[in-house]
Amino acid sequence: MVDEKEIHDKDFQFVLKELLNAYKPILEEDLKRAEEPERLKNEALENPPDCEDELQHAQRIFDRFFTDEVAFRLLPEVGREQLGPPEKWRWCLLHLRCCIIFGWLVCRRPRTFRAFVYYLHRYWLCVRRVLGTPVSDPPTPEEKEDFQILVKAAAEAYKPFLTDQLATVEFPIGLPDELFTGEIDCDEGEENTAAIFERLLTVETAAALLGKKAFEEHRQDPAFWFCRCYCLCAIRFGCCLARARNFIEVLYCLVYFRRCLAVCFKPLECDILKPTMNACEEEQYFPGPSLLGVEIVGTATGAFCDHYILEWKAAAAPDTSYSSVGIVYPGGSPGPGACGVVNSTLGYLTLTAGPIPDDVTVRLTAVASTGAKCTDTVDFQIFRRRVWITNVDGIQVESPPGVLDPTAQLATSGEVRSFGTALKIRGRAWVGTCAGREIKRYTLSYQPGFVVDPLAGPWTQFWQVDYLTPLQRKEIPEHEFDLTSYWRYSPIYLGSPPCAAPSPPNCGIPKDWLTSTRWWSGREEPAIPAPTQSFPVDPEVPGNWTAQQLPLMNNCQSGRYTLRLDVEDTLGNHYYDLQQIWFDNKKIHGEISQVFGIPACDSIDLSTFAISNGDCDVPWPADLLGIAYDEYIEEGNFSVPSDNFDNYRLWIRKDSGPYYPIPIPGPGGPPWGPPYASSSRVGDPGERCPSAAPPPGVIPPKTPGILASLDMRRLDAVCNPGEPTLTLKRGECCGYIIRLRVQDRSICPSLGAGRHRKWEHFPVCICNDLPKVD
Repeated sequence: MVDEKEIHDKDFQFVLKELLNAYKPILEEDLKRAEEPERLKNEALENPPDCEDELQHAQRIFDRFFTDEVAFRLLPEVGREQLGPPEKWRWCLLHLRCCIIFGWLVCRRPRTFRAFVYYLHRYWLCVRRVLGTPVSDPPTPEEKEDFQILVKAAAEAYKPFLTDQLATVEFPIGLPDELFTGEIDCDEGEENTAAIFERLLTVETAAALLGKKAFEEHRQDPAFWFCRCYCLCAIRFGCCLARARNFIEVLYCLVYFRRCLAVCFKPLECDILKPTMNACEEEQYFPGPSLLGVEIVGTATGAFCDHYILEWKAAAAPDTSYSSVGIVYPGGSPGPGACGVVNSTLGYLTLTAGPIPDDVTVRLTAVASTGAKCTDTVDFQIFRRRVWITNVDGIQVESPPGVLDPTAQLATSGEVRSFGTALKIRGRAWVGTCAGREIKRYTLSYQPGFVVDPLAGPWTQFWQVDYLTPLQRKEIPEHEFDLTSYWRYSPIYLGSPPCAAPSPPNCGIPKDWLTSTRWWSGREEPAIPAPTQSFPVDPEVPGNWTAQQLPLMNNCQSGRYTLRLDVEDTLGNHYYDLQQIWFDNKKIHGEISQVFGIPACDSIDLSTFAISNGDCDVPWPADLLGIAYDEYIEEGNFSVPSDNFDNYRLWIRKDSGPYYPIPIPGPGGPPWGPPYASSSRVGDPGERCPSAAPPPGVIPPKTPGILASLDMRRLDAVCNPGEPTLTLKRGECCGYIIRLRVQDRSICPSLGAGRHRKWEHFPVCICNDLPKVD
C-alpha cells in the first residue's frame, strides 16, 4: 500500500510530474490516431512496427524523464548526503537510463531466453555508448569475449528460474491448494524476475558490461556498488512500468522505485535465516547449480555494500579454521557474492567437494566499499541424504546429468543400454547423523514407463533390506554397495576350542552379513521361468520377503521402466532416487533352415556347386538360408536401445575338427578372411512377444533369408590345400556342422558372455564327388 506522506512528498511530486510529462506526448499522439482511423490505417501500412520502433519508443519516454535532477531527487535524503552532488558520480548516472530501458524492454511481454539475450545486447551497447566507449562495428575480439561473458552469466542467472518452472510443471499437485489459500495471485513471479537481474549483475559481469577500462577506473569509487543497487532498482522500475495497465499502477511503480533506492542506503545488514540455529538441516540436490549440499538463505545488503563472503568450519573449531572451500554462490559463481540479497539464496555449502563434518558453523560477512563489515553465524547439524543408484551391472549413470537427475540414462560412450535376466543394482542407501534419526530400511521398486515423480503412479516393490536389529544396524553401509543384497547370519569363530566350528549355540561373535546377489528381472527364455527369490527380513527369526519379477504379461518383461530407491528413516521420513532403465527379456531367434535347398542331415555333393567341373579360380557359392532376428524392445521403435541387435556369426567344421569362421556375406575367396559378422537382421521368425506393447501389427509368416553364401571351393582339398582339417579329398565324404550364433547388446551378466545369445547347429553330410586330379 502507498503511504499518503510518500505521495505528497515534494520530490515525489516532482518526479511523478516529470514521468507523466514524458508519457504525455505519446498519449496525445495515440489519442489523435484514435480520432482519425484513416490516418491510423495509413501509418500502420506505411510503418509496420519493428524492433527499432520499440527501442525508440522507450528512448522517447525515458530520455525525457530520467534527467540528472530526477535521478538525484529520487534518492532519499541520507543518500544525497552520502553521495554528494551528481557531478561526483556522473559516470553512474550516465548508464542508469540504459538500466530502465533494459527492464522495460525485457518485461513488455513474455520472452524466451533468446529474446532476453537480444535485449541484453541492446543494454550492453547502450551502456558502452553513454560511457564513451562504444562497441566497434564489427565488434573486436575483446568486445566479443566480453559479450560472451554476459551471455554465459545470463544463462546461469536464468537457469534457476527455468528449473523452478520445470519443477512446477512436473509436480503440479500442490498448485490448487496454493491458489485456494491465496499464495498465488496476479503478482506471482515478480520476485523471480528480480532475482534474475540480481544474479546477472555480478562482479564478473561488471567488467564485461562497462568495459575493462571503465571498470578499473570506477571500481575504487565508494559509490561503485551503490551504482549497482541503483541500476537494479532502475531495471525493476522499467519492468514494472512495462506491465503497468494504467497511471495508478505507474504511480505505484514510482513508489516502489523510491523504496528500492531507500534500501540501498540502509546500514550494512547480515542475517542468515536458513538454516536456523541448531537445526538438523537436510542436504538436498539443487539442479540449478547442480550440486548436493545445504542452501544458505538470508540477507546481505546496505549502503555501499561491496560484496559478501560465506565461510564454514567445524562447529567446535577455532575461528582461524574458517574456509570457503565448497562454497558455491548463486548462479554457480565462485564468489564473492554480490550485495543486494534480501531473504534469498546467499549460496550453498556443497557436501561433495571435500570432507564436511556433521556439526558445522557457517559465517556470513558483508563488506562495504568504505571498509565497514558486518557478520552473522549459524550452527547446525547436517542430515545426509545419500540415496542414489549409480550403476546397473557396471553400466554407469550418465554424467552429466548425473545420478541425482531422474532423467539420466544408463549408457556407455553415449549409447543407452538395455538389461535382462539377473542384475546387480549398485548405489548408496544411507541417511543420518542428526540425533535420533538414522536409516530404518530401504526398498527398490519399479514402475512401467519413464517417470520423474517418486510419489506418482503405482510402484511395485521388488527388493527390501531392513535395519531393525542391533546386528543389522551395526552393518549399515555408508559407502556405495550392491543394493541387491540380502541378510545372512554367520557368527565369527575364533578357531580354537571351545568356539571352533562346528560349535555349540551362542558360541562365537554374532554377526549379520549383507550379502550381494542378483535380482531376476525376467525369464531367461520364454520357456524357462526365472527362479523365485525369497530372503529373510531378519536371518535369526522366521519371516521372509519375496522379490518380484517384472510383469510377464507386460511386453514380455521388457520396455521402459523407472526404478525407485526408497530410504525410510526412523522417524518415518522417506528419501527417493529414480533411475530410468530399459529392460529386454524378449526372445532372440537363430536358425539355419537349409544349404542351397538341402535340409539338415541330408547329403550334399560338391559337384552340385563346382563351376566348369571344378575350376578353382572362381567361387562355388552355396547360400545358407536361415533366420537371425532379435525382437525390438518396443515394436516400431527402430532406435537404440529398442533396436539392440548386435550381430550374427557363422562357423563350419569337419567332423570333430576346429571351427572355421565363414565370411559374411561371402562367398569371398582364398584365404576367406573377414568380415565374419553381420549387424543386419535376416529373415523373420513369424512370431513376436504375445504381450508386445505396442502391438506388432501384422506378423509376416516365418521367412528365412540368406545368412551367407558359403564358397564350397573351401571344402575341396585341391582348391584349398591350406586348411587340411576342413577339406575333403576327392572321393571322400564326411559329416560337417555349420554353427550359427545370434546375439544382442543387452546386458545380461547371468547368461553366457553376458548377453542374449542363440546358438544353432546344422549337421550335414558332404561328399567330394569331383574327379580326382593326377
